[in-house]
Amino acid sequence: MNKKIWIAIGVAGLVLLMAGVSIYRQAFAKGPEVKVQNPSKEEIADEIMIPGTVVLEEEQKVYASPEKGKLAEILVKEGETVKKGDVLAKYDHSALKLELERVKLQAESGYLRINQLDKKIKDVREKESELSKQIGKKAAKEQTEAEIDQFEAEKRLANIDLRQVLLQQKDTEARLQDLEIKSSIDGVVLQVNEESPADPAAAVKPVIHIGDLDAKGASGLLSEFDSMKVKEGQKVKLHSDVLPEKEWNGVVEEIAVFPEETQSQAMGGPSAVQYPIKVKATDMELKPGFQLIMEIETERKHALTVPAAAVLTDKDYVYVFLLKEGKSHKQEIETGIAFGSKMEVISGLSEKDRVIVNPSDDLKDGMEVDVK
Repeated sequence: MNKKIWIAIGVAGLVLLMAGVSIYRQAFAKGPEVKVQNPSKEEIADEIMIPGTVVLEEEQKVYASPEKGKLAEILVKEGETVKKGDVLAKYDHSALKLELERVKLQAESGYLRINQLDKKIKDVREKESELSKQIGKKAAKEQTEAEIDQFEAEKRLANIDLRQVLLQQKDTEARLQDLEIKSSIDGVVLQVNEESPADPAAAVKPVIHIGDLDAKGASGLLSEFDSMKVKEGQKVKLHSDVLPEKEWNGVVEEIAVFPEETQSQAMGGPSAVQYPIKVKATDMELKPGFQLIMEIETERKHALTVPAAAVLTDKDYVYVFLLKEGKSHKQEIETGIAFGSKMEVISGLSEKDRVIVNPSDDLKDGMEVDVK
């Protein structure tokens, strides 16, 4: 019996001890440690990040033109430097040369015909002058007038024929000039493809590709939404995984009015609409074709910001925890753009508020906290 009493006393004592420990912890335990910071006004920028590719700002691609005939001669080699206006290649011009000679002969014949008619008209005028001495001016004119009118009419027709021949000659000479492929830029010959245009693989390749390696830029594609925010002249930062420590500056040079047509769209299927964008860059040593990340700055302004880590979400609203009288207080806010490690706050906070910047998963509204 005494043994049972002692066991009951021991159990009761243990219960009292545990209750005491619990009361002690509640009385003296501290809340979670937090850091606080006031929202601050600072300059922020809204950025769009898209993939891009290094391209040449100035390049010329020459493709075979079967309608011009056979490409007879390529006058440049890969790696060769060329100037604007240099002849790069020539088409076979033998047929056009013959046509030009024939047209020139027709023109020469036309000039001879007109000269002959001028001489005949002159002869009749002289004849009229001699007759006027014998039978008088009026009678002499009546005898020669019909003949002169006929020669004048023939001369007008001969002039019309000559003008047509001269126009044909001018057209033929222009076509001959067009058979010479000239460089439209100063640059370097990047590729020469002398394969037969009849080869399907060669047909899609440029015969000659020229580019200015000192003028490089970047190209990419914008979504419908991003195309409404990006404007010409906006600043761009360019990064590459090949040289991660490097950064190049650029500017938006051109945004296409029409979207790029994908293979799916061409076949009548659905596809995301994307608009080509061209960026002008400076001092970029990457080769054409290298992959890039383009950060396009679409807006820069002064705004109220808090650390992005302080901003939390709960279903349909965004909030932060404020420190008020030693306790956490949930405060709903409206946010704007994210910039680095900062978040723009449009409404719900002022610069006087004390925002908890390191809220833990256990932090609740109204919980006592300990400020570091």
